[in-house]
Amino acid sequence: MRSVLGLLLLAGLVVCVAPASAAQRVWARQFNLPPGGHVSVVNVHGSVLVQGWDRSEVEATVAMRSEAPSEQLDDVQVAVEARSGAITFHTLYPSGLDSPIRVDYRLRVPRQVRLDELSTLEGDIVVREVEGSMEAHNLHGDIEGIDVSGSVVAHALTGNILISSRALPGRYLPFTLGTINGNVDLIIPAQADADLALSTVAGTIAGDYPFQVSSVPGDSTRHARVGAGGVKVEVRTVKGNIHVGQRDDDI
Repeated sequence: MRSVLGLLLLAGLVVCVAPASAAQRVWARQFNLPPGGHVSVVNVHGSVLVQGWDRSEVEATVAMRSEAPSEQLDDVQVAVEARSGAITFHTLYPSGLDSPIRVDYRLRVPRQVRLDELSTLEGDIVVREVEGSMEAHNLHGDIEGIDVSGSVVAHALTGNILISSRALPGRYLPFTLGTINGNVDLIIPAQADADLALSTVAGTIAGDYPFQVSSVPGDSTRHARVGAGGVKVEVRTVKGNIHVGQRDDDI
């Protein structure tokens, strides 16, 4: 069991005033994290960008911005829960907030990392060049995973999903993409072994593979076996299109 090292409520480092009609504060910290560690970000209003790099540390830069001058900007906090091999970031807002404050996270993490939870109510989530796993959820905003490897779980209410996978996960690990109102684009390696299940209510399904309609009456799910099959890949949207293609660098 991981021992809890602490729950840190860290104050902002730099305060700067943008144009007269807006205010901004930037919070920045670095944390040691070995490859294979766990990282989570629980945000509310703002984006989450995660970039993999070849260092055993997490570099976090968080920009807090209000469209109007606000005394409450200084009360917005980033809570960091640091445990052995795991770091979680939480956005904490003051009660009775007078004006919306946007909080954007920019993280650089060890390339081999498990992104257990990346969530925001309103904002985009972008992950680039990580090898491990990612789980992302938002209500309003797009989700992108570029040059990622391993398990992917991505769900949005209103927003597009784009995943470009360099390597699919093991046979029994999850790979599910779903949105209610948005398009889903999935790019997989040419040598992948997967079983695709694709479903949309008001949209089209297209791609580089021959799809077959489900034999179950009333089920519009399209299926395709890639390579020898194995990894179960589920892609769903209600109001949107689905496209599944092959990575150009694998051709």
